[in-house]
Amino acid sequence: MSSLALADRRSFLQGSKILGYDPAMPIFAEIMKIMRANKARREFPNPFDPRCQAETLFPDFRPRFKLNFDETLSVFTMGPCFSRHLENALAPLGVVLPALAYAPPDESVRYRNEILNDLNPGAISQRVLGALAGKRHGPATLIPVGQLVSDLLLPGEGLVTKARAEARRNEIFDVYAKLPGADVLVITLAGIEAWFDRTNGVFLNRFPPLDFARQRPGRFECLTQDVEDVMSLLGEPIKALGDAGKRVILVVSPAPVGQTYGEADAICANEFGKSVLLVCAARLARKFEHVDYFPAYEIVRWAGLAGLDDNKVHMGAGMAERLTKFFIASYAAA
Repeated sequence: MSSLALADRRSFLQGSKILGYDPAMPIFAEIMKIMRANKARREFPNPFDPRCQAETLFPDFRPRFKLNFDETLSVFTMGPCFSRHLENALAPLGVVLPALAYAPPDESVRYRNEILNDLNPGAISQRVLGALAGKRHGPATLIPVGQLVSDLLLPGEGLVTKARAEARRNEIFDVYAKLPGADVLVITLAGIEAWFDRTNGVFLNRFPPLDFARQRPGRFECLTQDVEDVMSLLGEPIKALGDAGKRVILVVSPAPVGQTYGEADAICANEFGKSVLLVCAARLARKFEHVDYFPAYEIVRWAGLAGLDDNKVHMGAGMAERLTKFFIASYAAA
């Protein structure tokens, strides 16, 4: 060690003692141990770092558990975007995918089963707890619009007949009835803005019909959830899944939410929303041993607009393929 380096080290140690951090303290020793073990990952990557790949960053990700991706594994996928792409990547491996099997015959959508997308933590919580309890949703959130019906528990703007809406609810109930038999849940968290039906105590997945809402002032409200709200909503179903012997992989959707109901610019609203979800996903993974967090958001975020498709509110096909391959390679058992 050079005399300058030795002097710098002595100066650092002396400063540490003055500040009250004695290197002999156990906490200091523990931090030094962690830093040595994390040597390859503790510095932000430069362009020559192996984590820097084709204009984006792939963290040195070390999952909490491994999975055998074959016909013996059942994965229940929830939420939009990443979960839908992951289904298509896992299907050729023989993995059982209950949500992918659903294809409503009368929907014109980007992905055949995207009508299953739950877009906020409250809606996800309802689905998980309802599936574990075998609970069906009542008809109160089937709202008449002229001669047709809007199902407020489903995303999108499509209207169907009342008979079709009721049949579709039964179909979706049958899909979620398979959730308790799954080995793993992959839950993609999309946003924090949510419509809430105060009369029925239900989180919605779409904007309530305007004329209907005007005639019932006070029934619907738009909530912007913060960390405490999300933790409260997700804590119970996540714990229940662990009690049932399930593993959970949380993902924050890398695709922006298309619009905001608040006063902020949609760009800023998206950043705030994703930040809240990132904090909650990390906290839940720290709190529960059966929960892991997969960094899809961070990977696509560092790719910038190039990681999104032409409309800039969905992942690009190439990025989705790279991301799902990274997921499978990371979790695959040796």
